[in-house]
Amino acid sequence: MTVPTLRTERLLLRGLVQEDAPVLAAELNNYEISKWLTVVPYPYTLADAEWFIGENLAGRMLARTIWRGEVFVGVMSIDKELGYWLAQDAWGQGYATEAAGAVVGHQFASTDAEAVGSSHFVENEASRNVLTKLGFVDIGPHVHFSKARDAEVPGRSMELTRARWEASQDA
Repeated sequence: MTVPTLRTERLLLRGLVQEDAPVLAAELNNYEISKWLTVVPYPYTLADAEWFIGENLAGRMLARTIWRGEVFVGVMSIDKELGYWLAQDAWGQGYATEAAGAVVGHQFASTDAEAVGSSHFVENEASRNVLTKLGFVDIGPHVHFSKARDAEVPGRSMELTRARWEASQDA
């Protein structure tokens, strides 16, 4: 399955390629990033990145890398759930909201999905803020196992309905 390339004002979001493995491994081998993710181990190796890219190329995942020119920004995926992470140097610059808006918009435009889910760890206020800006609403608590932390971590589930998304685009 080919993941369509998306463009925003500042960003290019494209499907992963094997050449992305070194930058993925370098960025995710940072505990300040991996501690916010559920399935990402720490330390994160080149072999982990190559496996992840292989899963995407085989069509088992729908992830895109995010770029600002030649600068790697992060990774975003969507199916029924939106997931993302950014390189630490890209934090606080609005890239997650910009990229997620493009991905969610494409998801609603190209599928018959009535809602998109996402979640965040309770202490990850930045992620909660991204989702809230997009129109996601809190639908309840959950606990996820974090591989990097090797622990159960409390989180919040969130949801964005098609109707809420469309209303925000019309406003």
